[in-house]
Amino acid sequence: MSGSPSRLQVVFTDLRRAIDDVILKHQVTLEELLVAVDWLQQVADAGELPSAGILFYKTVLKGTAGATYAHPEKDGASHWEMEGPAHRPGAPVLHSPAVLPMRSDEPGEPLVVSGTVRTTSGVPQPGATLEIWQIDADNVYSGMDSRDFEPLDIPNDSTGIPANNLRARVVADPDGRYEFRTVMPGTETFGLTADGPLGTLIRALQLEGVRPLHIHAIVSADGCLPLTTQIYFDGDPLVESTIEGAVPAEAVRTTTLHHDQGLHRPYRTLTYDFVLRPAPVGDTVSPR
Repeated sequence: MSGSPSRLQVVFTDLRRAIDDVILKHQVTLEELLVAVDWLQQVADAGELPSAGILFYKTVLKGTAGATYAHPEKDGASHWEMEGPAHRPGAPVLHSPAVLPMRSDEPGEPLVVSGTVRTTSGVPQPGATLEIWQIDADNVYSGMDSRDFEPLDIPNDSTGIPANNLRARVVADPDGRYEFRTVMPGTETFGLTADGPLGTLIRALQLEGVRPLHIHAIVSADGCLPLTTQIYFDGDPLVESTIEGAVPAEAVRTTTLHHDQGLHRPYRTLTYDFVLRPAPVGDTVSPR
């Protein structure tokens, strides 16, 4: 064979080596291998093969779309997370402190999120923009329906909900500080059939077929690489038991419950500082 190996050859060789190592390490039997092959056939026959991508979808994106924020442990940068299908451009611009667009009777426990946007060298970023979106307490994303999540079969009927409900672009103050009020998010499902082969696998692994509670954010500032990320919540058991992979510990934050009726009912607060990486010299980067 002449010439350099193709990308297919290189990736397959590494994949084969990794699988061989697992088989040898755990002494996988021929019977177990055939059971795995049969399970894959069941996934295909059930039409769940596209949905099986959730097992590794986040990892693939972390190595491609999230490459600019790889290895956050090196410089203290915030962790990268996938954008997901629920993002919608054109959310209203609000200045901090802000209240996300919501209905007068918005369900859910009030939550105030605040913090600072700064660089890895500690420089605050005045006027940084945080694009925020989340699912509501009734487990619905505004401005979307189930077709927006295909090939996953995720129920999402936003009929009667304002298109930009719980969606906004929040502009930080001159000191790089931000604050916005929202509600605790509901639960986002993967839409898997409980008795299908993927659902059976989830139960066998003692994992969950829903995502941890989270709030999406795209954070950008002049001269910095834009960051796509998510905020997760301490005390939510799903941060360690979801099928899409473990949540980084630094992404999980603790909320504090307040009973002083400052919002005319109990509410929670959460602090989250976003740490951006400066763009390489010569790159032109500006907020969305």
